[in-house]
Amino acid sequence: MNYIFNRIKVYTLYFYEYIRYGEFNAAINAVLYMLTRKSYSAGNRITTSMGVFDTRQGTLDFQYINYAYEIEIKHFIEKQDFEVFFDIGACLGEYCIWLAHKGYRCLAFEPVHESYHMINKNIILNNVKDKVSAYNYGLGSKHSIEHFQLNKINPGASKRVEKGNGNTQKFEINALDDVYETFGLHQNTKILMKIDVEGMEVEMIKGAKKFFQYYKNITLIIEEKLSGESEIVNSLNQICDFEYGSVDKFNIYAKKVVKHQL
Repeated sequence: MNYIFNRIKVYTLYFYEYIRYGEFNAAINAVLYMLTRKSYSAGNRITTSMGVFDTRQGTLDFQYINYAYEIEIKHFIEKQDFEVFFDIGACLGEYCIWLAHKGYRCLAFEPVHESYHMINKNIILNNVKDKVSAYNYGLGSKHSIEHFQLNKINPGASKRVEKGNGNTQKFEINALDDVYETFGLHQNTKILMKIDVEGMEVEMIKGAKKFFQYYKNITLIIEEKLSGESEIVNSLNQICDFEYGSVDKFNIYAKKVVKHQL
């Protein structure tokens, strides 16, 4: 019963957002997806409170760009004190574009080529090139070329697999420790980082040891659904001191604890 009530609540918020901006086709697609678990989206240009977005046919892009999607994460972000936002596993770049409109500098990391191209299209569409930088690679423990299984309906759920097949592509992975100095951020920069890398969260953390140790003010939002909360927490605790809490059903937060010397 609680699940049904929650679904009704979430989809009511979805509909309000779509109807508020006159996106009636997107509202209909939301109903159809709820009933059939299939996307009937034609890949239209859609406006929401997050921005204006080109979307892909037959995908859930129309859902990603709705403010009600992952609404607890958005509420958490709105309460944070930060200057630069890292979106690791950025998909359409919807979080970066939303936050760029609010004045934040944003860095989007997306290894899937098609999604990366969509990010760049939407950056231009929203006129936020001065705020958002997109990188066509994922973040892991080291530089590598990996096979990814593509999810055609839910592109944000595309994930790494051991072997290639007819529905995989090869994408680049880098360690954050190997690239972060190129971003030109001061050590005292207040950083908020969202990590959603479909089971590669622990590897991403291991490849960011120097990054986490160097920057003083870091808050992480980490999806723990596939990697497991305990594995993520243990990996972070081996690098720095963090305090932890829940963001929503699938995501935790970790705030770096800085010990002040007397």
